Amino acid sequence: MATAWPASDEGPPVQRVVLEADCDGGVLGSRYQFGVDPGTVSMVAACRRAAGAPDPAEHGRRIADDVYVVPGPEVSERALSVWRTGAPDVAARLADDQRIWVVDGGRIGPESVLQPIVASSRLVIVVSGSSVEDLVRVPARVAQFKSLGVSITVGVLVVGKPAQNMDELRSFFGSDSVWVGPAPDDMRSITAACIAGGRARRSVVWRAATDLGSELAGVGR
Repeated sequence: MATAWPASDEGPPVQRVVLEADCDGGVLGSRYQFGVDPGTVSMVAACRRAAGAPDPAEHGRRIADDVYVVPGPEVSERALSVWRTGAPDVAARLADDQRIWVVDGGRIGPESVLQPIVASSRLVIVVSGSSVEDLVRVPARVAQFKSLGVSITVGVLVVGKPAQNMDELRSFFGSDSVWVGPAPDDMRSITAACIAGGRARRSVVWRAATDLGSELAGVGR
């Protein structure tokens, strides 16, 4: 999604940064084989030491033009420790930065240590499967995020083919927006290929990502 996100409407390209903040442990470093150090641990430390947002080039991996990934620790205990103390500092540094920060928070519950980051976000996206047992969990999450501030826009991305139409889903969720995306069995390999460029960017997944990225960029302004 970050790779497909529009780089700019006008003027110089805007950097997009994926920040892996899953307190259950990160997967991006191992999944795409670029490791976790440096990553969120060094970035959180930098946010404590200095004013202003950290440079993603110092803590992340460049995966495409103006696109970086800052991977998180793979072990849940370490990830939770990092974010329990670091979330307020990171939220403060990123809130006014001109880059697009896409924070993967994993399963954020009501007592999550990531609440400061959520509360300072312009757009929160709840990602759900398309089965009934997945969808029935969404309204509580939407209400949770909306309770953190009136300025937060909350949308829901349903991955797969739900039986309900968009209006029904939006009304049931209580969300500001609803989107539906494809769910191929080989999503991981397709994602890796799309990041690398080439023919993979003719795929249905890439087209869906670019369409959705453009719409999300408008919603998040």
